[in-house]
This record gives sequence, structure tokens and C-alpha cells, in this order.
Amino acid sequence: MSQEKVEKKKYEKKNREKIKKKQRAKKILGWSLAGVVAGVILAATLGVRIYNSIPKYIDAEKANAFVTQTWVENGYNTLFTATPTDADTQTDTSADTETDTSADTETDTSADTESETSADSAE
Repeated sequence: MSQEKVEKKKYEKKNREKIKKKQRAKKILGWSLAGVVAGVILAATLGVRIYNSIPKYIDAEKANAFVTQTWVENGYNTLFTATPTDADTQTDTSADTETDTSADTETDTSADTESETSADSAE
């Protein structure tokens, strides 16, 4: 028995630094794991409380009345006076007219030649 104790002491003395490093690592891992578990429990508790505090059903009539009241209080009803029927009565005239691009290209080319001439004269 005493020989086993002596060998154990020799082993511990020889590997003292390795044993201490392992113990420190286990201690840090234990505290970290405890912190993570505590954080998860806290987050779950707060999450359940927040979820339970959210109203599950909002009456559509009450929500519509609130939105309409807020819309009028902020003065948006005077800014946007279009109604859904206004869109139906308007006709699309953009397809009926053709654009004449030849006049635009002539103007662009004359402006280009003027700028080229002024650049040449500046040199």
C-alpha cells in the first residue's frame, strides 16, 4: 500500500502543471456552462413572458377605426384625395402618342459639335 502511495505522489509531482491546467480548464468550463444554462433559462423565461403579453386577436373594426382616426389626425386625408374609382376612370394615353426622337438627336449633335469646336480652339 505504501509503495502505491509513493508512486502516486511521484506521478503527481512529475505532472503537477498538467494536472493544474486540467483542473483550471474543468473549472472554467464548468462556470461557462453554468453561465450559459442560466442565460438560457433567463432568456426562455423572458421570451415566454413577452410572448404571453402580445395580444392574440385584434378586432378588424377597431383596428380600421384607429387607422382612420390617426390618418385624419395627421392630416393625410387632405394630402391624398384619390379614391379607388379615380384609377378606373383615367385612361392610359401614353401608348397612343409616338415620340419623335429625330429632333432630339439633331439638337444633341449640334451641341456636341459646338463643344468640340470650343475645345479645339482652347488648345
